[in-house]
Amino acid sequence: MAGEAGPGASLGRRLAEVGWAFLPFGWIAFGGPQAHIALLQERFVARRRWLDEQRFVELLGLGQGLPGPTSTQMVVAVGAARAGPLGGLLALFLFLLPAATIMALAGLGMTYFLADGDRPAWLDGIQPATVALVAVAAWRLGQVVVNTRLTMGLMLLGAAVTILVSQPWVFPATLALGGLVSAVALRGRRNEAGREPGDGVPLDNLGISRVAGVLLLLLFFGLLAGLIGARLVFDWPALQLLESFYRTGSLIFGGGQVVLPMLLTEVVDTGWVTEQQFLDGFALMLALPGPMFSFSAYLGAVAGGVPGLLLALVGLFLPGVLVIYAVLPFWERVRRYPWAQIVLVGVNATAIGLVVGVVFLLWERATPGPAGAVIALLAFGAVLFYRLPAPLVIVGAGVMGWLSGLAGLGGML
Repeated sequence: MAGEAGPGASLGRRLAEVGWAFLPFGWIAFGGPQAHIALLQERFVARRRWLDEQRFVELLGLGQGLPGPTSTQMVVAVGAARAGPLGGLLALFLFLLPAATIMALAGLGMTYFLADGDRPAWLDGIQPATVALVAVAAWRLGQVVVNTRLTMGLMLLGAAVTILVSQPWVFPATLALGGLVSAVALRGRRNEAGREPGDGVPLDNLGISRVAGVLLLLLFFGLLAGLIGARLVFDWPALQLLESFYRTGSLIFGGGQVVLPMLLTEVVDTGWVTEQQFLDGFALMLALPGPMFSFSAYLGAVAGGVPGLLLALVGLFLPGVLVIYAVLPFWERVRRYPWAQIVLVGVNATAIGLVVGVVFLLWERATPGPAGAVIALLAFGAVLFYRLPAPLVIVGAGVMGWLSGLAGLGGML
């Protein structure tokens, strides 16, 4: 992107670029994890070129196979690719800030939103547009990765499994299966393993050594074991809250709505939050941009005030951040080996299939009427063919939804 500093620019300059680029991101990231990934692809791959499509798909596959919220880990990885660990943390902070702040205030009882459960008409316009953005991301990434019969088959496999199976373990298992299939099918055919290791936009700015990666991984497991053990010994409400959310964040793959059943058990069955409070907070979260894990700020605030919201927010997000920072320095080296290139052919194609499958799932869930279908079609064409910025398209879709409601076409959305 014109005017941006090159890889050799100072850390301060690159941090400023990350801050400026992610400043509006948390306010426009509607639609859940896959829509967030679509926005990341449009803003930082297609436009700013901080990463190329190949590396972006690799990081997507890596995030799907690690515990923690995938879209949040992708935000951290994109920020780190530009400005190292501080860039990743800055991107994460700006991504969380809007939704986490509103959810925390709601949980503290200072303000309430959507008390009657009604959805504003402008959100009904945004919903089909977010599905269209996911479809654009699948199209663009698929053009880079899906170029043989093998990769097409693995993409269709990933899409079919995503549509048919809703269990959280399906994501890492399907990606592993795709990698295994390509390893067997392409054995002895190194030249078909994709790009050479030196191609693409490298992650030059990580600033994380392999020693630091090992220490972070030990910290991840140490905190998990230590908090579980401490909770068995000490009857401290704050410790119980932190352990519950940290353990939940450590066991979730894919993030998003996958975390909801576990959170429901952790906070309602223990009596920290009533079922009605849980459902009210979830309804508010669905109306906000940003990561679904911001729901933890609301739950923690209801359960324990300001200390509770901080413990819950840190507890749920920390495992995913520790894991992605721990794995990235090893991934940058591992991906250079020929066998890793061969496995990545299958993993990347299957990861694209997961995105394609989500397009159908989101469309089925949205069940848009004729007006909603038109909004989705216009959003798809505006981003893919006319290259309009995704935030502008999202705002336009919201305006169209609002106007449709005023014209009495709300039922057609």
